[in-house]
Amino acid sequence: MAIKRSAKSRGTPLRKPTTSAAVRHVDVRTKHQMVPETLYEGWLCKNAACGLVIAIALAPDGSKPAPPLYDDHLSALKCPHCGNEDLYRWNARGEHKYAPKSA
Repeated sequence: MAIKRSAKSRGTPLRKPTTSAAVRHVDVRTKHQMVPETLYEGWLCKNAACGLVIAIALAPDGSKPAPPLYDDHLSALKCPHCGNEDLYRWNARGEHKYAPKSA
């Protein structure tokens, strides 16, 4: 004889639901806006074949930059050179010299 159980008492789920981290939009410079041998604030592309600078575009004069939502939030960025889209940590940005690859 089988033991009958209600559907509600099947136990607790293995994973607890979590809230996803907020992904923030960041404006980046196009490759035509960057000058070789100039320092830009941003990230290096995570694509191993590319590895070029993804530079943050400056806000227009007179506008206030938006305060960060979290100390170390994620930003979804698309590389202006190779088109690779990836997540980058806000606190991982730094100053990098732009050196385009020769053809």
